[in-house]
Amino acid sequence: MAQEWLRVPIGRDAGPWRTAATQRVVLAVVHTVASAGHVLDAVELLESDRRIQVVFTQAPDLFSNGVREHLRALGGVVIPWHQATQTDFDLVLAADCSGVHELHGPVVMLSHGVVNNKVAPAALGGPASGLVVGLGAPWLTWYGRLVPAAVAVSHRQVIPVLAQQCPQAVPVAIVTGDLCLDRLSASAPHRDAYRRALGVPERHMVVAVSSTWGPDSLLGRSWRMLFDLLHQLPESTYSVRVTMHPAAWFGHGPRQVMGWLRQHRRAGLRLVEPTSWRGLVTAADVLIGDHGSATTYAAAIGVPVLRSPTPPGSTAPGSATELLARTAPALAPDRPLSAQLDAAILAARRHPNAPVAAAISSEPGRAAGLLRAHLYRLAALSEPTGGCAAAPVGPPVLVDE
Repeated sequence: MAQEWLRVPIGRDAGPWRTAATQRVVLAVVHTVASAGHVLDAVELLESDRRIQVVFTQAPDLFSNGVREHLRALGGVVIPWHQATQTDFDLVLAADCSGVHELHGPVVMLSHGVVNNKVAPAALGGPASGLVVGLGAPWLTWYGRLVPAAVAVSHRQVIPVLAQQCPQAVPVAIVTGDLCLDRLSASAPHRDAYRRALGVPERHMVVAVSSTWGPDSLLGRSWRMLFDLLHQLPESTYSVRVTMHPAAWFGHGPRQVMGWLRQHRRAGLRLVEPTSWRGLVTAADVLIGDHGSATTYAAAIGVPVLRSPTPPGSTAPGSATELLARTAPALAPDRPLSAQLDAAILAARRHPNAPVAAAISSEPGRAAGLLRAHLYRLAALSEPTGGCAAAPVGPPVLVDE
């Protein structure tokens, strides 16, 4: 059954029913739970302005599991996709591309994770295409037509990649820095509060475990080995908290994942809701991860990293993730885990990961202001006076037992 067509707060007949006389309507497009957080980062730069009404919609996507429930929990107005495609908007925010060509309004294509990171599989780009996910023509054009009015990139060095893979997008590229990284950096003063939210005793070492999705992820390749190693850590010293990419959590279903982990949870393993991974990363003393963006962001804010092997050819040459793969120690199944964690901490002290942060963003600390300025320009609305800084991330949330 199709969702009802909403008549408030948008549409040609909505005026008599609205309490606030807004001037612009912004559509926030959510394809997946993973990309929702990055779209919300941009929404939060606009939604306090009483001239703006933000509405959300769920776009079609392979990884759509969990999106409907997530949008409902946000408390925003959610319009059905068929209404979104037949409505004019003053601004459209999206972090994925599926179906976006059907929307009407200036589209801002946001990054969803570390930019210039993952090389597309052959099924998407063709054998040995070298296309970087999000930067090639398959993601930015529709039958040769450029879809976005602006493509937000985090680093000036991404422009040459865009020029090679989708040259028509170069004139609309905007270098905004990385708002996710800036928010993580702004969260450092709240680290103790995040640790308390995780239920971590004082003086415990927080070991964060983060896995992306798919067969080459940490949990896809090393599920049994990883948990065998984690059981080596004494509970009197270490607090282990595990999170995973929403595409894994919602793709298989939270109940199923918790079922697979039932034995480990009974032994004391605690899970962190995927949408609050940034709070976990901020609280971590060391992180066990893979080639996913969470691992790279953790390294960029100074968290020592122990990583699973990166699949050959899966990361873009010269990217922050490739740089981290060359410098962070690899997880080994035949060594005591505590010794490996100590080695990761020592490696981070000897070789600080500042180059990783520098490879992610060329505009550190400026992403909120730069992105907001472009959003208001594209919406043809005067920008509010006063500064605009990245806000700390929300606290991590433990999965209910």
